[in-house]
Order: sequence, then C-alpha cells, then structure tokens
Amino acid sequence: MGRRWNKFWIGLALGILLPLVAFMLIYYFGYPKIHFDKFISHVVMMKALPKMLSLCAIPNLAIFYFFLNREYWYATRGIITATLLCTFVVIVIKFFA
Repeated sequence: MGRRWNKFWIGLALGILLPLVAFMLIYYFGYPKIHFDKFISHVVMMKALPKMLSLCAIPNLAIFYFFLNREYWYATRGIITATLLCTFVVIVIKFFA
C-alpha cells in the first residue's frame, strides 16, 4: 500500500464516507421494512438526529487508529477534520434546528 494513502484528502473522504455508511447500515439492519424517507422523518420527528449522527461518527475512531499506527499523519489529520465537521453539524442541528 505504501505512502500513497498518506494524503489529507483521503483521510477527509474516508472520514465523511464512513459515518454515511454507518448511517445506512443502521437503517438497513435496524429498520429494513420502513422506507428510507419515513425513517428520516421519524428520526427528525423524535429529535434523534444529533444522537444518530454522533453514533455514526464512532467508526472514524477505527480508521483514525489504523492511520495513526501506520504513521500516516496527513490522513490522520483528514479524519480529525471530518470528525470535527461532523461535530459542527451535530451542534448546529442540536441548538439551531
């Protein structure tokens, strides 16, 4: 694999995609019989979207430690940036929506 994975944009892209994949897995395995739009409206109605987004950011820890152990510093910075962006979105939704 080499150092080609040690790029900021790779860490940022993985840090954004992993929570989206986690969200889809929660939907797919947790609520398979409900349509996706009804699932979203139910999560928003129950005011659980910030909690769901926070839960979906947890897989970033695994990829963060993976890159950290391989000393891919730039990719690690991308993961941290994506996690901070997710945190910012959760704060905005929690306090302003």
